Amino acid sequence: MEKIQKTVGHSAPVHKPKKHHKPLTPARVTVSMCKWIGLTVLCVLFLFPIWWMVISSFKPQTVIYEQLDSFMTFLPSTWNVGEWFTSYVNLFNSFDYFGTAILNSIFYCAVTVAGVLLVNSIAGYALARLEFPGSNVLTTIIILLIIVPVETSIVPQYVILSHLGLLSSSTARVAGYLLPGIVSAFYIFMFRQYFMGMPKELEEAAEIDGAGKVRTYFVIIMPLAKAIFATVAIFTFMGAWNEYVFADLMFPQAQQKPLQAFLQLVNTYNPKDLSMVMAALTVSTIPIAIVYIFCQRYIVEGVSFSGLK
Repeated sequence: MEKIQKTVGHSAPVHKPKKHHKPLTPARVTVSMCKWIGLTVLCVLFLFPIWWMVISSFKPQTVIYEQLDSFMTFLPSTWNVGEWFTSYVNLFNSFDYFGTAILNSIFYCAVTVAGVLLVNSIAGYALARLEFPGSNVLTTIIILLIIVPVETSIVPQYVILSHLGLLSSSTARVAGYLLPGIVSAFYIFMFRQYFMGMPKELEEAAEIDGAGKVRTYFVIIMPLAKAIFATVAIFTFMGAWNEYVFADLMFPQAQQKPLQAFLQLVNTYNPKDLSMVMAALTVSTIPIAIVYIFCQRYIVEGVSFSGLK
């Protein structure tokens, strides 16, 4: 096992051939400028609603409506930074469980991501490496389940959870909310395809050294599959953080709602304060924005890998 890890960790460096840059010509400069201009325009079109949301969260509600028909709607109403966060203070003061909703979302996402990575990766590895009767049939069923819309299973899931007694108490509801999201046919298939592309010689060498299937998986396979684990973790986090319909159905009490479901209470609060609504939306957007900024490479890889090799 030590030899395998040393071989994996200290592989010989690969020398990439040098790229030969083509000489700049007026035509190439023009095409490059057009690309940059087009990308800049698209970037502005996609980002200006988010920018308006954030800026509006820094303004009183009356100012938001007064500046809707002017360019000032995209600029702060004052440059006194201390006054920008008034709506955020009012938001936490007006809703006792808003901070609890943020913590709920973090907890639900953490448990869901950990469960998805563990359960689906093991299932995908079993389908990729273990030969047992019906494995091909099971893989076909998993592929068919991918095309089934998630929304069609919400009511059946709720009925099943009710019969299992997972709606009887607050703790049971949390378990009933988390369990259905841990298993995903799509992620199982993604893991299976990735593991099938890994060389079997590593597992054979580990078996010669006396390692069992479980030890081989956790010591050899998982460290080599960091890319697929990161991709699935990112997509799972974004899906769990943005989940609304099932959460709103499972948690009628405000203290158990995740942030996305709690936003509905903020939006229907009477009297409605648009600046508080924008502040709540901004808070809910921050984690997703952080994930996009720092994990772009894995997101792109996941989108390209979703076509599957």
